[in-house]
Amino acid sequence: MHDHILSSFNHALSNLREHVLIMASIAKKNLASAMRGLTERDTDLCNAAIAADQDVNDLEKSIDRLGMQVLLKFQPTAHDLRQVMGTIRIANNLERISDQAGSIAKRARQINNLPEISELKLIEPVYHLCARNLECSIQAFANADTEAAAAARLMDKELDAAEKALDQSLLHVMEERQSPLEAYLHLIFVARFLERVGDHAKNICEDTIFIEKAEDVRFDKNKRHPSATSA
Repeated sequence: MHDHILSSFNHALSNLREHVLIMASIAKKNLASAMRGLTERDTDLCNAAIAADQDVNDLEKSIDRLGMQVLLKFQPTAHDLRQVMGTIRIANNLERISDQAGSIAKRARQINNLPEISELKLIEPVYHLCARNLECSIQAFANADTEAAAAARLMDKELDAAEKALDQSLLHVMEERQSPLEAYLHLIFVARFLERVGDHAKNICEDTIFIEKAEDVRFDKNKRHPSATSA
C-alpha cells in the first residue's frame, strides 16, 4: 500500500479494533452482572444484563459493517486481511459470550424466586475460572500477544474440569434429597453456560494466533503450543 492508503487503512483497522474492545468490555460487564445477580439474589442486576445484551448485538452489526467496508475499500492481503477477518470473528465470539450472560441472568431470575440453596456458593470458583480465561483472552488479542493467547487457550481445560466436577456434585445432592430440585437444575445450566463462555474465550485465543501467525490451531486436539513460524 502507498503511505496515504496505509495510513487510512491503519486508521480504519484501529477503529474496528476499538469497537471490538468496547464490545468486550460490555460483554464482560454483562457476565459479571448476571453472576452478581445470581450470587446476591439481585434480580435487577439480572435484568440489566439481559437488557445490555442489545448493546452488544448492535456493536456486532457495526463491526460487521465496518469490516466489510475495510475489505471492499482496501482489499487487504496476508496479515492485513487476517486482522480484519480475525477481528470480525472475535466480535462474533463476544456476541455469543453476551448471549450466554443473558442465559445465565434468566436462570438466575428463576433461582432468585426459589428458596435459597447452600450449594449456590459452589458456582463461584467456576465463574472465577471463566472470568480469568475471558480476561486473559481479551488481553492477548488487545496486545497481539500469541504467547499469551496460547497460554490462555490451555486454561480452558481447567474450566471444563471444574464445570464437570460441579455437575457431578449437584447431581449427587439431587439424588440424596427429596426437596424441590428446580434450583439445582438451573444451577447446572448456569455452570454449562459458563463453560461455553470459556469455549468462546478459547476461540478468541485461536483467532489471535491466526491473525498474528497465520496458524489455524482450532482442530489441534493436543492443544500444543503453536510453533514460531509466521507469515
